[in-house]
Amino acid sequence: MAAEHSQAGPDFNRIVTRSAVTRYAAAVLATIVALYLRDILTPFLGSTNPYHTLWAAVVFSAWYCGLGPSILSTLLGLVGVGYWILPSFHFHPAAPSFNLNAMIGFGLFSGLIIAMGESNRRAGAKHIAAEREKERAKALFETFMDNSPAATYLKDEEGKYVYANRMIRERFHLPSIVGKTDFDLFPAEMASEYREHDALVFGEDKALEFVEHSMEADGEHTWLSVKFPMHDTDGKKLLGGKSLDITDRERAEQALREARQELAQRVTERTIELSRANQGLRELSARLLQMQDEERRRIARELHDSVGQMLAAISMNIALVKSESDRLSPVISRAVLENEQMIQQITREIRTISHLLHPPLLDEAGLRSALSWFVEQFSERSQIAVRLEIAPSVDRMEPEAETAIFRVVQECLTNIHKHSGSPTALIRLNQEDGHLRLEVRDFGQGISPEKQFALTSTAKTGVGLRGMRERVGQLGGVLDVHSDNTGTMINVVLPVSLSSNAPSTTERVA
Repeated sequence: MAAEHSQAGPDFNRIVTRSAVTRYAAAVLATIVALYLRDILTPFLGSTNPYHTLWAAVVFSAWYCGLGPSILSTLLGLVGVGYWILPSFHFHPAAPSFNLNAMIGFGLFSGLIIAMGESNRRAGAKHIAAEREKERAKALFETFMDNSPAATYLKDEEGKYVYANRMIRERFHLPSIVGKTDFDLFPAEMASEYREHDALVFGEDKALEFVEHSMEADGEHTWLSVKFPMHDTDGKKLLGGKSLDITDRERAEQALREARQELAQRVTERTIELSRANQGLRELSARLLQMQDEERRRIARELHDSVGQMLAAISMNIALVKSESDRLSPVISRAVLENEQMIQQITREIRTISHLLHPPLLDEAGLRSALSWFVEQFSERSQIAVRLEIAPSVDRMEPEAETAIFRVVQECLTNIHKHSGSPTALIRLNQEDGHLRLEVRDFGQGISPEKQFALTSTAKTGVGLRGMRERVGQLGGVLDVHSDNTGTMINVVLPVSLSSNAPSTTERVA
């Protein structure tokens, strides 16, 4: 309030001063008129009680001019009577027409009138102030509600509108919808839905939120409505409601849902295409590995059957020449002996290469015999003590599974020889519940964290590890690599089916 007075400045003070001057002037004028009237009526009223007309001035001043002006009017009346109406006595107590009691009575009753008038004036002022505050509050409420972006309304229990803000009036192009129901404004189906919501709020006696729809000139609109029970000043039960138009938001969300569905459809289509491409790559990889095994088998067969036979023939020819060594010179005889030794070494190397490319034991005797032979040969060549443990449950399997396990062991031992620096290695092979479990472990320096991260990235895996995973994955198996500063362990779990039930025993090769 101080701020408001401060903002009003001199104008406000001037208005207040002007109002006070006016009230005092009115009181003085009323008193002068009363005295003048009493002077005129003296022949008729006599001088017994000179205060008859002054009562009207006092009452007027007390009721309309305020406390100060009414007191001034009373004092001015007393002075006026003494110096105007009764000039010959001049308040002389001995004068017979001077009535001291009348003066005292006038003063007392004037005080009573002033007190009653001030009380009535203040009560009136409060009433006027209350009415003005009420009107101001009503105007403020109307302004607030009419400028609200929400459609705001009140309904009675019969569904009739008792209040609606400007947004609703403009929405229906009506000056007022008071007394109307939803059935007068909306289609029957929508109106019934609104009434059901209203009944639910009255029934549960608490605020509820609803999503409602309406048909407007520009199409269907969606409204977020909050409805709540309330009572007016007379205790009558009402329903208050505020509805926000969320049509644009709903349309945007619908467009977003459609975009997401379209995106999901595209992702699904791309996923299917990618799956097909991956399937094609897996088939191609499987075919390449199959062709690689077939080529290894062919080369091994060629080395064994063709090159091996020619080396055998050369060896026999050298044996014939050697049988005639007594007829040869010492130099030629020594050269024949050296050729014989080189032929034997080449034969051994060819046999080893042929068996490494594709050991004939793998086809003839199975995985157990092929692994035993390979581990023994590897230990001799690398000077790494390899312990092979094959459980009795491991029997003959499908050729693809036996070939995959053999190649994995071959690759693992090669990596141990090249990278680990381990003097020993362990191979465990076990078969149970239709799965073959392979474990290859070394006790070397392990794989660094950076290298392990690279191994887990399909884009950076080495050719050997990628080949092992491809072989195992094509047969529905899983290959895991675990490594720390105590060594590295390769685990393979492969679903297999038996091709024979040949008896087997636990083997250990060191």
